[in-house]
Amino acid sequence: MARKAFTLLELLLTVAVIAVVLAVSYPSLDAMYAGFKIQAATDTVRAAWAEARTHAINEGRPYRFSIYPGKGNFRLAPDAPEFWAGGNAPPAANDPSNPALVIEDAVPDGVSLGLPGNQGGEQGGATVAPPGSVDPGAWAPAVVFLPDGTCRDDAEVILQMIGARPVSIRIRGLTAAVAIRQQ
Repeated sequence: MARKAFTLLELLLTVAVIAVVLAVSYPSLDAMYAGFKIQAATDTVRAAWAEARTHAINEGRPYRFSIYPGKGNFRLAPDAPEFWAGGNAPPAANDPSNPALVIEDAVPDGVSLGLPGNQGGEQGGATVAPPGSVDPGAWAPAVVFLPDGTCRDDAEVILQMIGARPVSIRIRGLTAAVAIRQQ
C-alpha cells in the first residue's frame, strides 16, 4: 500500500540540507551585496563631482568636495571660507539670482571614504555621521573644481567596506577625467 505522507525524519533531513546550502552560500551573497554597495557609493561620488564641476562652470567660482575621513559623509560647497566656517554662507555672500549649491550627504551605510594618505575606515558599525553633526574643521578637502572646468590638482578618494575590495576614484586635474579602479 502506498503511503500518503512524509515521515518526521525525512522532513528533518530536508530542512538540514537546506540549512547547509544556505550556510555555504551566505558568504558569496554577502560579498556580492558589498560589491553593490561599493558601486552605489562610487556612483554617488561621481555624481557629486559632476554636479560640483557643473556649478563651478555655471557660477564662475570654485567648488570644493570634501570628505569626513573614515566615515561615509561628504560635503560640496563653494571654495570660500564663509561656506566652510560652519553652516551656509551669510546672506551677503549668497546671490539670490544665482544661489550657491551646498550639499551635505553620505554614501550608503557601511562604506567609508578616505584619502590616499589616510585610508583608515570604520571596521564595523555605522559609517555615516548624522547630517549636520560634522565639525566644520573635520572636513578634509579632496577636490576643488575651478570655473574653467578643470580641478586645482589631481585627486583621489578611496572607498572601503568590510567584505569588498577597496575602490579608488581618481580625477585628473587638467581634464577632470575620472578613473575608477579596484585595489
